[in-house]
Amino acid sequence: MSVQFKFKDSVDGKRRDEVVAALGRAGFAARSLFPNQKRPQLASIFTLPEAGSEDLTALRRALTDYDSDIEYVEASPQRAVKKRA
Repeated sequence: MSVQFKFKDSVDGKRRDEVVAALGRAGFAARSLFPNQKRPQLASIFTLPEAGSEDLTALRRALTDYDSDIEYVEASPQRAVKKRA
């Protein structure tokens, strides 16, 4: 499971770096879900691949000072590859 969050469209790269660094200091390893993406909507989505739904509260607490920069924070469901019969 992972946790994803999306920056609002108005947030520039410098501010994103600041938020990601703050999350790092809080113990979260955030990274872009779509590295090197040219489309702004996709480039603004980040993930914490090692986080679980139980980390959601701690992540939201770490993002408190950045509420105006974040559009959403959500846990991604666990997915499994469907086996062929």
